[in-house]
Order: sequence, then structure tokens, then C-alpha cells
Amino acid sequence: MKSFKLALLALFINVSVFSQQYSIVKGTGFTPPDASKWGGFAGENDDSFFILRIKTRGKGTTYYIESISKKTREKQFEVELPLEKEADVALDPVYLDMRLFCANQRIFVFFKGQSKSDKNVKYFMKTVFADGKLGDMVEILNTAEKVDLNFYQSPDKTKILILQDNPWVEQRQMSEAILYEASTFKKVWSKKLPSEYKSSVMESYFYNLDNQGNLYFLFNYLEDADAKKVGTGVGVLSDKAEKAKMLPLPNKNNYTIENGRAKVTSDGKLVFTGLYKFLPKKDEQRYKELSKKERVVYDKELEAQKEIGFFCYYFDKDAFTVSADFKKFPEEVAKKLDYAGGLLTFGAANKYYSASGLVEVQGEFYMIENHKYTISGDGVATFEREFIISKIGKKGQILWTKIYPKFTQNNLNTFNILVKGDKMYLFYLEHPKNLENSTVDTYNEMKYSNIGNYNGSVMVALEIASDGSAKRDKVFENKGWCYDPQPFNILLEGGNSLLLRMINKDQERFDVLKVD
Repeated sequence: MKSFKLALLALFINVSVFSQQYSIVKGTGFTPPDASKWGGFAGENDDSFFILRIKTRGKGTTYYIESISKKTREKQFEVELPLEKEADVALDPVYLDMRLFCANQRIFVFFKGQSKSDKNVKYFMKTVFADGKLGDMVEILNTAEKVDLNFYQSPDKTKILILQDNPWVEQRQMSEAILYEASTFKKVWSKKLPSEYKSSVMESYFYNLDNQGNLYFLFNYLEDADAKKVGTGVGVLSDKAEKAKMLPLPNKNNYTIENGRAKVTSDGKLVFTGLYKFLPKKDEQRYKELSKKERVVYDKELEAQKEIGFFCYYFDKDAFTVSADFKKFPEEVAKKLDYAGGLLTFGAANKYYSASGLVEVQGEFYMIENHKYTISGDGVATFEREFIISKIGKKGQILWTKIYPKFTQNNLNTFNILVKGDKMYLFYLEHPKNLENSTVDTYNEMKYSNIGNYNGSVMVALEIASDGSAKRDKVFENKGWCYDPQPFNILLEGGNSLLLRMINKDQERFDVLKVD
């Protein structure tokens, strides 16, 4: 009996970690079902989290939902989704068009398939209850036209919105938004999105749904046809108004908005933030008339006018006002980005950036960007480099922009996020040489090592304080059991700990990381 107790205790003691600040409780390793492929987290409720599994045997592919207890991290049930058979459609497991939402005691599986009889495109919704029982399958759309459906969920998981994008008619968007109550999937309202703003054709994007069922969206429109100047605006569609209310976003210098993220704040406002750039246009006629010496001076003048930085728009729906802030990269950030690597070219403004996250921390926000590049050869490798992070104040003002080192590849590009108090923690994988040869503040970007393998990498925690100061700790080495970062953050213990997916050859387990 004594040996049994010791063995049981070993399952719940902390893993040996390299920082006293982080503790990890190991889960129990298990072998996934035969011939199954990890399909990602399907969602969570208060008691469980859910996984999509894809099984392929011969010509057939089947889909499963697994339920895992948050308390024990052990399987509660596994249920097959009879999608192709019940819907009578063909699904492509490689390019699977499927969205999963967990709401209250249900999991909604939205998927797209091609009809086997008439080759129409069909969209369906299949319900899985939290106890593993299957609900009805509902056909949402059946069409021979090129129509796309997109799905959105409110932060409190009580509402689901389906946005139907029809083919453009007479060069105009034809979009319809349909709001449902998640508990019953009962339709609340259906409204057309506007297709014109200020006598200009418009196109909407970046949709956000709040807890009250208001749909926020951004849109582009032709602000000045002669100058070919494109403007950006923000709109909101709600049950209380027959038509959407829209407002232009100020951009006095006509900066180019590279990319960004939009998020409804905890108090019902909208923050839209990301990177912008300004590249002055060369006067070709003037350039031809200059001497070689004058051209050198002119090129330097244009180079000095280049600008890249963060922008932020803050939209107050109730007051129906918007404020804007544009901040150029600080010198220390710009210098760290001024290098070539892979297919990157010199100059921060020429890199490809990806908006990786917009996180709310005590009413303020952190916008996380990476820059990335892809190299094609025998295979395809996608690299992500530094974290470029801006802190956004409660009214949309940009408070600071900082840069932190990172250099990962393919599956290791993903990272997880945990917020505790006024600090944000980023967990990701690093090359061990980077911890030996550099710090988070002092590193040589040209000699910073890339990591693309699970085994041999190191899980690190980047702790970022409210003033932008940061420290990086080694949590553990990926050796045998390896941390596999997932884009879905599952928080436990009231948000004070993070679920980790661990893999070891053909086995899996789920650990819990806690910040002390």
C-alpha cells in the first residue's frame, strides 16, 4: 500500500524546473486512439476541455471529439462525429473547413462539404452535448454559388454570429449577419451589412461580437478617387438599429496600415491596433534630371522620411467617437530590426509582419507582433523572429513599444499567454545557445540561433511588466516529454495556471504550469 501511495504522489509533484517562480504538475501519459491525428483544442467549459481528433484508415476519415477533465486531465468520453455520412458530403481532411465553438453545455461543430449528388457546397452545424451525447445536424446553407460563411462567438460564449458573404453583385459586397443564442441556437436577428459609404463602394472585415450581440466591423472605402486614396472606417450593427452606424477612422498622413488586430474591450469599446508604415514616393521625373551626386542626396532624404511604428484606434460605441494614436518605433527597436536574414531585406518597413495577439491586462492592452518569412525548397519553412510589443492605454493611447528576442520555425512558432496581476507571461521554445549567449535586453540578432526541433529546445517564460521591463527564465528542457505550444490558451484555477500539451513520440499528456 505504501508503494502505491508513493507512485500516486509522484504523478502530482512538481517537475524539476529551473526557476522557483514556475511550478509544473505532471499529468498522466496516454496513447491516443489508433491512427488518429491531433486536430487541436475544440473549446472548453468550466469543468472540461475538448479536443478534435481526426482518424484516417484507408480511404475513410472520421472525426472525434474527446472530453478531458480539467481537474484530473483524464479522458471523460470520446464520441464520433458522423459528419460525412449524416450530411452526405465529402470532406477534405487536409484542407478541412471546420469551426468549433464551446458554449455553455454544448459544442457546436460548423463545417463545409461538397454534396455527393449535385456537387453543391453545403454548410452544416452539428451539436455535441457536454455529456457526450450527439444532437441534431442542421443544414445552414446549400448553394451552387461561391458563398463563404464565417463564424464568430461573443466573449461570454452566449451568442454566435454567422456572416454570409455572397458573390459581389455589380462590384458591391453582399453580406448578411445572422445572430443566434448559443444555448438554443435560436435566431435573434438577421441584418444586411451596408455595401456603400459616402457614395463609395465599401468592403468590411475584422468582425467582432460583444456580449450584448453588437457586431463591430472595419471597412475600406474609396476616400479620394482622383488620388486613389483608400480610407478606413468602423461600424456597428445591433438589434436596436435598423441600419449600421459607421464612422471614418482619421489618418491625416495617409499611413499604410500593414496589419493588426481588433478586440472588444471588457467595457464594450473597440480597440484596433497594429503596425503602420510610410514609404515616400520617388519623383521619377525629378530623379532623371539630377546628377549622380544629387541622386545620392535625394535617396538619403527619402530614406530619412521612411517611417514604421504602431497605430491604435479607440472606438466608443455609446459616444460614437474615435480617437487615433500613431507612434514611430523607438530608435532601440528600429535598430534591432535593421538586418537581413533569410529572405528579409534591410529596413524594418520591408519585412512581413504578423499580428500574433491582442491581450487585455487590467483594462490596458498589449499588441504582440512578430516578423516572419518563408523559404521554399525541398519543403516549406516559416520563420518567426522578434516579439515587437506595444502597450495600449485604457483610452487607446500608445504608451510604449519594446522588442524582445525570438527565432523559431514552423510548429515551434506558436506561443502561449498567461496574465497575472499587471504582468503578461509569454511561454515559448528557444534554442539553448540563446540563453547562454544573450539576455532579453542584450543580444546580437545576426547571431541569434534558430530552433525548429522539439527535442533540444528549451521552454522559456518571458515576463513583461507594465513598464515594458522584462526578464526571461528557463522553465525546463524539452527532452523526452516535450512542450507542444498550441494557439488555444486554456487557463485553469481561475486563470492562475496554464494547460500545457506535452508529447513524447506517440504519447501525450497534459501538464499544468503555475506562476507563483
